[in-house]
Amino acid sequence: MSLLRAASSITGLTLVSRVLGLVRDAMMLNIVGVNWVSGSFHIAWMVPNMLRRLFGEGALAAAFIPAFTKTRANQGEDRAKRLLGGVTGVLAISLIGLSVLVVIASLVLPPEFWQLDGGEAATTEERGALLWELTRMLFPYVLPVCLLAVYAGALQSLGSFAPGAAAPVVLNVVWIGGLAFAASQGSDLVSTCRIVAWSLLAGGLLQLLLGAVPLARRGLLPRPRLPERGDGTRSVFLAMAPAALALSIVQVNMLFDQLLAEFLVFAGANNHIYIANRLLLFPHALVAIPLATAVFPELARAAEDPAARRDALARAVRYTLFLSVPAAAGMMVVAMPLIEVVFVHGRYTADDAAQSAAATALLVAGLPALGIAQLYARALFALGDTKTPARIAVYLVFVNLGLNLFFVLVCGLGVAGFTLATTCCSFLNMVMLRRALTRRNSVSNTDWPQLVRITGAAAAMVAALYGLGRALPASEARASMIAFHLAIPIAAGIAAFFVACIALRVRELGELRQWWRNRRHSTRSNSM
Repeated sequence: MSLLRAASSITGLTLVSRVLGLVRDAMMLNIVGVNWVSGSFHIAWMVPNMLRRLFGEGALAAAFIPAFTKTRANQGEDRAKRLLGGVTGVLAISLIGLSVLVVIASLVLPPEFWQLDGGEAATTEERGALLWELTRMLFPYVLPVCLLAVYAGALQSLGSFAPGAAAPVVLNVVWIGGLAFAASQGSDLVSTCRIVAWSLLAGGLLQLLLGAVPLARRGLLPRPRLPERGDGTRSVFLAMAPAALALSIVQVNMLFDQLLAEFLVFAGANNHIYIANRLLLFPHALVAIPLATAVFPELARAAEDPAARRDALARAVRYTLFLSVPAAAGMMVVAMPLIEVVFVHGRYTADDAAQSAAATALLVAGLPALGIAQLYARALFALGDTKTPARIAVYLVFVNLGLNLFFVLVCGLGVAGFTLATTCCSFLNMVMLRRALTRRNSVSNTDWPQLVRITGAAAAMVAALYGLGRALPASEARASMIAFHLAIPIAAGIAAFFVACIALRVRELGELRQWWRNRRHSTRSNSM
């Protein structure tokens, strides 16, 4: 029940963030379109965004939370505060130095360095110049957002999950504001991207305040400083290095996917992979991330108790499957109408939607494996094993590259080939991480009958979604599409899933109902 309470506090804010994210992406593509300008922006944004996931939300948090939790429990808050100051100090110095190097490189290296197709109405030199300009504008975003990740990790160890979950909401609001301002000024495509880039830098500073202010109120916000001998800073960064690859396999693969799409398919093709990744993140952020974030402190506390560790991991896996299997199946069915409703407008066309929908369907198929792999990786991190997930991640980067070339060049799948390769790697990652945990006696046996029940309930949902989507009248009017192709089928699909869960006796549904009753009872008691 405590796991569900923590996860639910994250899910509500994450839902708001993902809805705003869809709004901002729809505005971006409607205003800028699928072309060399938007392709350049997404490549420039992809690098700091990947580093945010690599060092901020992923690896650094995975290495810092156990260290901060143990230091605070065993040595007191003063020592934990010193650890926090040392980590933020090293991080600030490193990221400022890296940002300076990137800015210098963008000014020194020629525009032709990237050798990307200029696309319609642009030369290779023009696109390279824009890409360098946007890169030096957006890269410094990594500093505030990675500092926020450390502050949010400290707050999570204290049981406060909301500040970290609220940060993407702030960023999306600022992004939407930048797009609205650019549209009101009648800016051209390049100027619009510049305005959005400056908006994101401002959003990063606002996000940082979400973590810094609550820590300051608790008296736990130190000044960033150089680490001292024995304060634990060095061990955090030593653990972070291999964890960076282990937790960020999807982001590393997405980086290669988007760059290869620009070389092997056409200018702007990376926009379809970007949309697929954004739509994957919607259910992923509502299902896998809250559970993985909530269970990690519990795994860290249970590092010396194998039974408690297996129980915590097994519960998180069960809930991940219960939520991610129907989410993946449903998103595969509604990908096309969802993209048509949200994105097809202005410069984003119906032909663009067909390519984005195919890429999305193949990518979200790997959602259950992606969520469980993150849980398994965090379980290994809690045991102090960061090398095994890192070795697996490095291996899978090369596997993904080979699968990309096979699906795109040999099978001719186009953009969809990249997302299919990523899904294959997600399942392989899950299997290999589970084997590593099995050798450590840290994972329970798979409850196959329960998994079959969940899959059966998801199949009933898909049948309702697909059947109603085909039976209801087709219309090009946006309101009719929302009603007949999304709202009614999705409502019927959810109802079919829960009815099937009751009929098949899926126990997670009963546990969720019990948690909800306990929560309502607790709310009433507190209000009396």
